[in-house]
Amino acid sequence: MLEFFSDDDAADEPDGKNLDETLQQFRESHRSGQWQNGLPGADALEAVVHYCLELRKFDDALTFALMWCDVTPYSADAWHKLGVAMCSLGRWADALTVYSKAAELDPVDTEIQVNKAIALEQLGNLEQAGLVVDAVLVSDPDNSDALFTKAMILAKKLRFDEARRLFAYLSKQDELARDALFELAYCHEALDDFASAVQVYDKLIDLDPYDENAWFNKGVIIGKSQAFRGAIRCYEMATLIKPDFVNAWFNMGNAYSATGNVDRAIEAYSEAHTADPLDVPVMHNLAATLEDRGRFIDAIAMFTKAIQADQQHAPSYFGRGTCHDALESFHDALQDYNAALELDPTVAEVWYAKADVLANMKQYQDAVGCYRAALELQPNDAMCWLDLGEALLDAGNTTDAIESFSCALSLEPDCADTHISMAKGLCIMGKPAEAAEYLKAGIQLDSSKRDTFESEFPPVVGPLEMEYLRTLLT
Repeated sequence: MLEFFSDDDAADEPDGKNLDETLQQFRESHRSGQWQNGLPGADALEAVVHYCLELRKFDDALTFALMWCDVTPYSADAWHKLGVAMCSLGRWADALTVYSKAAELDPVDTEIQVNKAIALEQLGNLEQAGLVVDAVLVSDPDNSDALFTKAMILAKKLRFDEARRLFAYLSKQDELARDALFELAYCHEALDDFASAVQVYDKLIDLDPYDENAWFNKGVIIGKSQAFRGAIRCYEMATLIKPDFVNAWFNMGNAYSATGNVDRAIEAYSEAHTADPLDVPVMHNLAATLEDRGRFIDAIAMFTKAIQADQQHAPSYFGRGTCHDALESFHDALQDYNAALELDPTVAEVWYAKADVLANMKQYQDAVGCYRAALELQPNDAMCWLDLGEALLDAGNTTDAIESFSCALSLEPDCADTHISMAKGLCIMGKPAEAAEYLKAGIQLDSSKRDTFESEFPPVVGPLEMEYLRTLLT
């Protein structure tokens, strides 16, 4: 059983060398609910709370700050530190209430006011946060914490040019240099001033060459300028410094994919997956890249893992469906496309893929409905109009097929396939003379379409009409 001395005893304030041991004793007593002589004194609690905050042991800080407030309910510092612990745990609304209590007890403490402004900013009350900060700056215009908070508020208000001026000023102060430079770079990025953002990250790297976040963010900015190889070098540095840096591996995979280096992309995504086996975007991109390499079985397995981790992840159902489609497992593909559409029916690409599968399964009427659904979402897709026309032809609806081919040609007049399909439809309608004009255009655009004509038209038009068309083509 622990024993604590009263406030009158000098032993109430723990020796700095033994704070860790004292913290452990406090934890055990709190866990058991047994404090032999009541709660410890204010000085002991103050020392432990400060120690916990310094070591980022925020749960402990919160526990013992609450006790400190119970022991000394009129201590502004106790309420203030309770607020700091709450903020560190993301409890911004609770912290705001506590900071207000601390400010009532000590209205002139600018640190309390600044922290209150930070809580207001985090809660989205930017106007009130600005008023609190401005009041601090009236009495203390050089207060760097208040200036930093003001800059953060300006950035959240999308007043990036004003914010970056303040961050540039604060970046020259040693104690705030790193944080101010990161925020300065963010403001440059928000203003599409990528070159200045890169320069800021270079300053951060000069300050600390082993700052993995600076390397990572520099890579992100360089990648936005489509300089993917430069971005990859930055991500490589970030992962050398921090081998389990999931986002760096992930972005590296994206950059390799953008350069067409599929194998290196697979390697990068695999590293990200090893670092975080439950990250769904990582699994999805790895699976998609395996699909690009033609490793459909491996891709299906990885898409399945992504779905098991998040059963609402529609893109992974779609990705797995395209793999089944490539393997001609049409029923499995259809099942996955249906699952993807149930989760998100607004993706034209999925409707299009489902329509293609239904057409492959010779379910032409259902395919027509899906092509039309895709075109409602994406009406300028010439290839979808072409495929709709082909499905309509197969379903026996030649008139609507001709209309679809016309739409496709209005969007993409130089598509040889559409000209040939239009000719086929006109032949079915008994209009070989009109069909010949489209045949000529299609063959002129792509000479291989002459072979298509010879192989695909005889079942449609018969031998006499074939001779007639051959004559018109000469």
